[in-house]
Amino acid sequence: MKTREFLFYAEDQALAALPGDFPRPERVVMWTILQYHWGVPAAHIELQPQMGRRIIELGLHFEGPADWNEALVRRVSAHAGELHASLGPGWELEEWTASWRRLHRTWSFEDLTRELGQEVGGELALALQVLRPFTLVEAPPAPARPAQREGPRRRAARR
Repeated sequence: MKTREFLFYAEDQALAALPGDFPRPERVVMWTILQYHWGVPAAHIELQPQMGRRIIELGLHFEGPADWNEALVRRVSAHAGELHASLGPGWELEEWTASWRRLHRTWSFEDLTRELGQEVGGELALALQVLRPFTLVEAPPAPARPAQREGPRRRAARR
């Protein structure tokens, strides 16, 4: 399968597996990345096949300001035991960049197949259900604007 075909196939599998009354997330598509959130895009569940690295990544991402991300990671860490029991092995909490954090798992692959799409879709459905509470957060604070430098006031020229 081609990357986008695989991505949407796995998504179809996941959405079909969700209970009918499960609140549907907002969906963001960025070519070969799918993100799902419930009102705060900086806290989302992401699915991304990475052809160059031959891996598929599924994870809960916190992509706001560093302090906000750290507070959310502490909340995830406080539930590590129950999350591990619900999600199963292979999930890892990590500092992804200097400020971004994620709880994620990966699959290695040679080819993107329907069977792999079914497996990933099942895991995506589980992740949406288990991790949704960690996306129901207040939006991160807006970045502070640099203070404007006060200069001498000038009078408008009169003609």
